[in-house]
Amino acid sequence: GNTRERFLKEMIPPANGIPSHDTFNRVLSSLEPDLLRECLKNHGRDLIGLLSEKQICLDGRKLRGVSPGSRGNTGLYTVNARVAENRLCTGQKKVEDKSNGITAIPCLIEELDIEDAAVSIDAVGCQRDMAGRIVEKKGHYLLALKQNQPDLPDDASCGFRACPPESICEEWEYDHGRYETRKCSIISAKDAVPEENMNSRLGLRTLVKVEASRRKLALQIIKEQTDKLSLKKRRLNAAYNIEYLKKPIT
Repeated sequence: GNTRERFLKEMIPPANGIPSHDTFNRVLSSLEPDLLRECLKNHGRDLIGLLSEKQICLDGRKLRGVSPGSRGNTGLYTVNARVAENRLCTGQKKVEDKSNGITAIPCLIEELDIEDAAVSIDAVGCQRDMAGRIVEKKGHYLLALKQNQPDLPDDASCGFRACPPESICEEWEYDHGRYETRKCSIISAKDAVPEENMNSRLGLRTLVKVEASRRKLALQIIKEQTDKLSLKKRRLNAAYNIEYLKKPIT
């Protein structure tokens, strides 16, 4: 309330100041969940605008603190639809007990207007049925390719060896003592996948390969050592004793 005081005064001018945390908790707990979700979805659509040509990330998550295991609960799992460009959640679906995200993702897709949007799903949603639902709603899909799918992994591997990439993008990142490089290559699916396999995969147009490599710098490796020496002593040994430095690196 204090951080959003201006917005709160525009919606509901508080006569007695900003309500307490417990008051907000009681009010929000008494609201109908489905009605609140619908209002938030409509409000988010006004903020985000059209989802066309934007990336919608569908991902399952477990909410913390809502159902502690000490009470015999297994947790509250949800599938969220997040718009990457705006960093806002535009949809959410609860995963039913004794189920997983595979049953909740199709329901969430039906609720969203994904025309001309790119929908990405993690490995749990890498299924032909998911791709078909997205294409039926005039959207585009970006799905991970799993090795348990027949023929397509081999077709993609051979295609990247035989066909020159249409586009290549490389970038690097240094953070937390790690140096990571990523290389993304793109080829046309029709050049790599046989026609009979293309017909069984609705809307397949492009194959994307991401190659990543990560290297730890010597300083980060020295920090992770489990000997009884202090970090300052480890640095001195590494600076003056090449044999000490070789042990953790090799």
